[in-house]
Amino acid sequence: MLRPRGGPRSAALLALALAAATAACDNPFALPPAALPPTEFSLTLYAMTGTPLAYPSAYDLMTETSVRTDRTSSLDFAFDIVVDSLGNTTAVLLPRGALGLYRDGGLQITRTPYDSITFAPNNGYDEGTPLTVGVGSVVLAASRSQTCNIGYVYPLYAKMAVKALDLTTRSITLQMLIDPNCGYRSLQASTIPPSK
Repeated sequence: MLRPRGGPRSAALLALALAAATAACDNPFALPPAALPPTEFSLTLYAMTGTPLAYPSAYDLMTETSVRTDRTSSLDFAFDIVVDSLGNTTAVLLPRGALGLYRDGGLQITRTPYDSITFAPNNGYDEGTPLTVGVGSVVLAASRSQTCNIGYVYPLYAKMAVKALDLTTRSITLQMLIDPNCGYRSLQASTIPPSK
């Protein structure tokens, strides 16, 4: 007796393949639902020059940790205080490219008040130019790119406001908020970003 071709198993596999294809047609680049709310905190960094080596001068958005520039290149921006030939002192945030590292991610100054920013732009980030900042400056950041668990490559996004700048201790204090969900651009504290 001949068996019919296909059978229940083949029908189930075909149904699964069709469902996946239909879902992909809706939006093949859709992110999976976000799992974590953005985190907000205060951060102090010390200038790359004129401070003890053990003091962290840079920040890694992916791991949400302060890092030392002499120990790792896994960082997204650093802080320094520079003095020009006329003796003018300037505080700067340096994206990776300004440190001679691979240009990926970046920073941008915004005039939008920190508390009014609820969504990060997906472009406009400068990868290689130091940003001059002062108390009250608001900066948007995109991390270096990473491969998300869905296979796409995206950065993490953050906003920060300069709360204090101490030229004696050569330090900067930032209020920061980071969306830890790969590819998501929500910048609202304690709210899991909606699926888009």
